[in-house]
Amino acid sequence: THTHGGFTHTHSTAPTLRGTILLGFAGGLVPSPSAVVVLVGAAALGKAWFGLLLVVAYGVGLALTLTAAGFAVVKLGTGVTRVLDRRPRWTAHPVTTFLRGTAPLASALLVVLLGAGLVFKGAASVLG
Repeated sequence: THTHGGFTHTHSTAPTLRGTILLGFAGGLVPSPSAVVVLVGAAALGKAWFGLLLVVAYGVGLALTLTAAGFAVVKLGTGVTRVLDRRPRWTAHPVTTFLRGTAPLASALLVVLLGAGLVFKGAASVLG
């Protein structure tokens, strides 16, 4: 049970292994600009089938990586919840309360800062 904007609700189920695997494979199916470059380059060399094989292998590797990362996050979350449920003092501790409140914002800011850093690095290399 948790609250968003003053409304309290619960989620019926935790993420499942099946859902995590499907999410990983969906991420691996997304076309990538680098895959297009590999495919066009292989076609230009007269080895289109090899290029297609490389792109498929890349997609499968990406899907497996995303699935493994999602599985690890689900297991880590379950383990942390289990540990905190066994130690009720920890859940009431001010540091735990602070971390639970700031972790979503801190992780979002980290993603934004890393993305901005990549944009600035790319712009700097293009501009000179």
